[in-house]
Amino acid sequence: MKNNIWPRLKRAALYIVFVLVMFYTLPLLAMSTGSRMLYNAVPVLDVCVALGVGYFFGRVGKRDPLFPAVCALLFLPCMFIFFNTSAWIYIPIIALAAFVGQCFGAGYQDKFGR
Repeated sequence: MKNNIWPRLKRAALYIVFVLVMFYTLPLLAMSTGSRMLYNAVPVLDVCVALGVGYFFGRVGKRDPLFPAVCALLFLPCMFIFFNTSAWIYIPIIALAAFVGQCFGAGYQDKFGR
């Protein structure tokens, strides 16, 4: 069986970089403001980022289960750097949000296409 992970990662590279940048800049921006309420909302914003980027990736790359897994793995170090281990629940939620976004994006592309 041919190993096709690298072409799939290359196709998703731009989206992965955007997710990576957002996962690490949102907590930094929230910490710089000093607002604890904003800092507590960052994991929810990360879920929204995964959903939105998953949607746009689904419109271009169809459904690929590797993308939600990469999004979840990218949040793992972020959890240990900025949050405590109680934020582990966001890892499967981020993966699920990225997958749901992909499904909506691929469905939109199939129905309305361009």
